[in-house]
Amino acid sequence: MNGNGSSSFDPDYDEYNKGGWEMFKKKPQDSSRSQRKLEPTNTNGAAGSAGPLGSPSAQSERTSNGATSSSISPSQASPLSSMDEWQNKGFPFYQTPDDSNKDEAAWDWGYIDHEYNPVWTSIRTQAEEQSRKEPLLSSYLYSSVLSHQTFEKALANVLANGIGDATLLSTQLYPAFLSILQKDKIRKAILLDIQVTKDRDPACTSYLEALLNYKGFHALQLHRIAHDLHTNGRQVMAQMLQSRSSEVYGVDIHPGAEFGKGILIDHGTGVVVGETAVVGDNTSLLQGVTLGGTGKATGDRHPKIGSNVLLGAGSTVLGNISVGEGSMIAAGSVVLKDVPDRTLIAGIPARIVGTTRGRPSTEMTQNFEQQDSFEDFEGIEYFL
Repeated sequence: MNGNGSSSFDPDYDEYNKGGWEMFKKKPQDSSRSQRKLEPTNTNGAAGSAGPLGSPSAQSERTSNGATSSSISPSQASPLSSMDEWQNKGFPFYQTPDDSNKDEAAWDWGYIDHEYNPVWTSIRTQAEEQSRKEPLLSSYLYSSVLSHQTFEKALANVLANGIGDATLLSTQLYPAFLSILQKDKIRKAILLDIQVTKDRDPACTSYLEALLNYKGFHALQLHRIAHDLHTNGRQVMAQMLQSRSSEVYGVDIHPGAEFGKGILIDHGTGVVVGETAVVGDNTSLLQGVTLGGTGKATGDRHPKIGSNVLLGAGSTVLGNISVGEGSMIAAGSVVLKDVPDRTLIAGIPARIVGTTRGRPSTEMTQNFEQQDSFEDFEGIEYFL
């Protein structure tokens, strides 16, 4: 990234400026881009840095001062030894399966130079376009997006201004927020969160919209900051952020709750999540969802939601129970018992009414396959 905050990148990736990140999502299907390589350590002991997938910069070696040295041949580069190594490097991106292979893994990871962030590039491009189209917003877009050199800085600014007030100054919140958002684990999670927000919400047409205007996304990122503070012994500060999130966004998530990556909180209004709740990767929560306890009991008392789960609008899950992976809780349901994997639950109290396929949280399709009979949680067969 150069000094004015814009990115320079391989001409092959100019389509980001034209069509945004969506244009790239099918690129990994190209076999020529599937050969991600790690560069060998250079003579100064500094590891090389990979460029955009398959780009010429991926074949170059960086010295310790950031300068690019002579290119290396593909034969000199060693392939990634494991998926874990791949995931721990570079920039994470989210990719839905293509239509011909919907049951395959919906997650993919890119190996992209830290200096090149396609989501941030898309956001800046969209902000520049909107500044020209809406002159009244030009100052706002400059202060919110274009004056910042990274996605994390822009997000920290948006959140600080969103919850700041006369005594809780946004100028003091900003550096505290930024230091947490720049942590590698959180950075990867927020980038996936904004991508799934656009991917799953048909009302969200750009990453710029999600960054500036989607309070479910804002509340989730503010919670990630509060959770980091909470786990590092700063409970009072964390609880203050929880309170402000409830006041500003209408979302009340205890700082102790744990969220995975690739989470959508759609609309956000009325979402309540308790202290010991756990929400798995790639899960979607619609408005009015409650993950609560059953009384005054202390200790581990809140639900554990698996990965790829869709929690419908107004659904309530109470107690230290589990919701299995790939399941769907129908809108307005009250769940009081464990839910098996890939199950559709509906009603008050909730019962098994169908099965699910694929990833309900990604497809966001709230329907089910009706069957003749099912067994409820007590093993008693009943009929639809």
